[in-house]
Amino acid sequence: RGLVAALAWGAQGIAMGTRFLLSEESDVPHEIKQAYFDAVVTDTVRTRSIDGVPQRVINSGMVKNLERNRYLKFPRAASNALKFRNATRTSFSDLLREAIAMRKNQKMTWAQVALAANAPMLTKATMVDGNYDIGIMPTGVGLGVIQSAPKVSEIVEEIMAEATLCLRTLTESKEIE
Repeated sequence: RGLVAALAWGAQGIAMGTRFLLSEESDVPHEIKQAYFDAVVTDTVRTRSIDGVPQRVINSGMVKNLERNRYLKFPRAASNALKFRNATRTSFSDLLREAIAMRKNQKMTWAQVALAANAPMLTKATMVDGNYDIGIMPTGVGLGVIQSAPKVSEIVEEIMAEATLCLRTLTESKEIE
C-alpha cells in the first residue's frame, strides 16, 4: 500500500533500506536484527549529532550520549575520521580532498565535515561488528512493523502482491462508481 501511495503522489520509488537490512540474506548480526524487531516506531529519533545532517536512528544509549555531549563531538569526529581513513586505507590527501569537496559542494562547516566521519564508523560498529553499545542503528519509519527476516525474494513478492491487490481494489471501486 505504501508503494502504491508513493507512486500515486508522483514518486519514482520508495526507500526500503530497513526492510532489506532485516532480510534472511543480510549479514547484520542476529542480535542487532533482534534489537530492530524489538523496537517500536517511538524508539526512533531524528538527530544531527552523528554527522551534522538529520538522520533517523534507533534512540540508543550511544545516540543519547552524542546528543548530550556537544563539546566532545569534534574530537570524537576527528578520531573517527582517522579510524575511517585507516579502515578504508584512504590516503590522507584523498581524505582531505573529499573533505574540501564536502565543505564546498554541500556548504558544510569544518565541524560538520569532521562529524561526517562518525556515521560510517558508528554504523560499522553495530551493523558489522555487532556492538550495539558503541554503534548506531539507522532506520526508517517502517520500524516497528517489521517482525521477521524473510528472503529478499519473498519481500519483493509480498510487495508486488500487495501493490497489485491495492491497485485492483482501487480500480474496482472506481468502476463501481
